[in-house]
Amino acid sequence: MDKRNIIIDCDPGHDDVMAILLALANQDKFNILGVTTVAGNQTLEKVTLNLRKLYTYLGISIPAASGSAKPISRELVLGDAVHGETGLDGWDFPEPTFELDSTNAITFMYDKIINCDGKVTLVPVGPLTNIGLLLSTFPDVKEKIEAISLMGGSIYAGNNTPYAEFNIYVDPEAASIVFNSGIPVIMSGLEVTHEAGILDSEIETLMKKEGRVSKMCGYLLNFYVKFHHAEGYASFPLHDVCSVMYLLNPEIFEYKDLQVEIDCSHSIHRGRTAADNREWMKYEKPNTRVLLNIDREKFIQILFNAFEKLDKICDR
Repeated sequence: MDKRNIIIDCDPGHDDVMAILLALANQDKFNILGVTTVAGNQTLEKVTLNLRKLYTYLGISIPAASGSAKPISRELVLGDAVHGETGLDGWDFPEPTFELDSTNAITFMYDKIINCDGKVTLVPVGPLTNIGLLLSTFPDVKEKIEAISLMGGSIYAGNNTPYAEFNIYVDPEAASIVFNSGIPVIMSGLEVTHEAGILDSEIETLMKKEGRVSKMCGYLLNFYVKFHHAEGYASFPLHDVCSVMYLLNPEIFEYKDLQVEIDCSHSIHRGRTAADNREWMKYEKPNTRVLLNIDREKFIQILFNAFEKLDKICDR
């Protein structure tokens, strides 16, 4: 089976790290062309430092580039309430020795995609600024992009506002470019990510492990869920992991193909991913595969297996 070429665009971020780790553990199925950073969960400087620290801790050197420090046309809104002062609180990472390949994620992605033998799948799990700029700056790149599997949006209710999920809220203009690009979009929105939750007991299991990766993930997630404890959750959504997981195991998801429109207004509906989910609604050419549900137990099992696989690789 041919490997799927992917580029991960992220704002690490606790769940971003889990998504990256899942991809790294499955390099028999993925050809990871690169990882790019964008401001969102924290400032660009902080999330890029987090990626460099993670690479250094794992001892890997997959190409990486930093991208946009602010949305296309709006002031930056941060997700620091969830992810802490560094954007990745909860684990003491070493000072980074890994250096970026580029500080221009747009040209970095363009070069990787154009020079790739086959088509490329983009996996953006932060605000869509980098991807929006890529598609608007280099429209010829669209023909080489197979799909965009993104984390963002919600067709029922938001988390940053009553109507909008955080990643789309931060840069709705970029999201509008992506959803209207004509490229197939797979949307891991809040409907599915809240089903893809991890339990306190499972986090405790990770914290007790001795493996270099599993233990780190346990402590990172132990910090990450503190914010959600205050909201009364029974399980804690690993949002970004869904975008990678779908590419590996689509059979554990339920979905519906819908037409998703982005609200770019400055009203209370800013960043809304509006879709008509009424049963009798039929679309001739829906632009988005909206993931709606997941087999949580299988999701966690596959993720934990990935951590264990990386434990063995990193302990060599």
